[in-house]
Amino acid sequence: MSSSVIYEQPLNERIRMFMRLDALLARLGQTLAQDNINDTHHAIITLVELVALTARMDIKQELAKELERLNTNLVSLRERPNADVNRINTLIAQQRAWVDSILGFAGSMDQHTKENDLFNSIRQRLAVPGGTCAFDLPVYHHWLTRPSSERRQLIKHWASPFDVLKEPISSVLQLIRRSGQSETQTAHQGFYDQSLDGQRPWQLVRIALPHGSPLYPEVSAGRQRFNVRFLIAREDGQRACQTQEDVSFTLSCCAI
Repeated sequence: MSSSVIYEQPLNERIRMFMRLDALLARLGQTLAQDNINDTHHAIITLVELVALTARMDIKQELAKELERLNTNLVSLRERPNADVNRINTLIAQQRAWVDSILGFAGSMDQHTKENDLFNSIRQRLAVPGGTCAFDLPVYHHWLTRPSSERRQLIKHWASPFDVLKEPISSVLQLIRRSGQSETQTAHQGFYDQSLDGQRPWQLVRIALPHGSPLYPEVSAGRQRFNVRFLIAREDGQRACQTQEDVSFTLSCCAI
């Protein structure tokens, strides 16, 4: 799928949360690597999103449960013929270490931001369109004049509780993605549906289309079935419509 455009649809709330966190953490890293004031601003916007997202769920417990679930399944996989026992043992040991680290972390994800006046002032003003202008938040305007190294250091401090999540979430998603077998399928007149084996813990559907294709998939998924409509993207950004042509695509259903 590496030479294609890949679209992913999570099949449960836990994986949906992990994918959102993974995307936000990647964006935070990218913006923090830059020195520009606008990148600093976007790093803070991303951190505000991370704090808001993790306030909805006990993310440490959810991640620890998922790692333990994966370890149970990996132990079973280890018994199969031709299993890469050394690699599986390494994964199991790593994931056990992550569980210990996550559950041993006593703080909350917002422990460095919830009582920080500057962060909270910015967060409140972000709710207002254009609300972080210099005349709205002179303290923020003043802080942005500081050297990029100082700005970066403070944001990294605010975001440091998320360090315990980043690597294990990335690893979980990588394992799930690699668990799927890619198959070529055809959507007749732009529509495809498939039943899922209810005995397996399906977590993710991945669809690949060639680069440059005018189509994109819209997935509707439940626990035991999903369907895909292939829509024609319009250059003017207006409402897309379903293609009436048959569409060949690569499908991977992931469960581990």
